[in-house]
Amino acid sequence: MSAFRKIVAAEVPEPPGASWSNCLLIGREVVFSGVTARTADGNAAGGDSMAAQTAAIFAKIKAQLAAAGGRDGNIYRLVIYVTDIARKDEVNAARKAAFRDVYPCSTLVEVSGFVFPDLLVEVDAFANLDVDLQAEGADR
Repeated sequence: MSAFRKIVAAEVPEPPGASWSNCLLIGREVVFSGVTARTADGNAAGGDSMAAQTAAIFAKIKAQLAAAGGRDGNIYRLVIYVTDIARKDEVNAARKAAFRDVYPCSTLVEVSGFVFPDLLVEVDAFANLDVDLQAEGADR
């Protein structure tokens, strides 16, 4: 049976009474629940900027990954949900700012909305601590 542990990062507080885990380390795989720009005070970090919300989400993902013992190069796949596909360039700008060289595989999907109407973006991320897409000399 594979070992696992719940990952908690100070930057990503667990909501009281939550019926999910924000992040799990399962073996060497790091799995994230859908990450949003929701802050501890209930606001959307980045306001109505899809780029700023996406950047805030990537910061939360990277904080959780660091708490699991990883780094941004370990992220190999993203599924990004947006409420307005016409604003995809904002997401792309945030993705380019957050990653370099070999980008994670990615899917971008438009949805009708999220549980909180001020949220514009949600991201599912997948990482493996044995993979580093940003490593110098990696087989590209």
